[in-house]
Amino acid sequence: MIVSILQYGAKADGSLCTNAIQDAIDACFLSGGGEVTVPAGKFRTGGLRLRSNVTLHLLENAILEGSRDPEDYMGFWQ
Repeated sequence: MIVSILQYGAKADGSLCTNAIQDAIDACFLSGGGEVTVPAGKFRTGGLRLRSNVTLHLLENAILEGSRDPEDYMGFWQ
């Protein structure tokens, strides 16, 4: 399975894309594994959980930018 984070609502517009990226990773994992692609652009994210048998592939000119807000990394503690 190959999915793009765009299919899950990620936008390179400065908004936080953590949920969209995580949804793409989880969907790929639940289907047995594959590749999650990040297209060209700057995508802001908080904490992500990478999964077995899933490759996160940043295409040319793709940037994953970490959020500067510490609260964006607390999702796994809830």
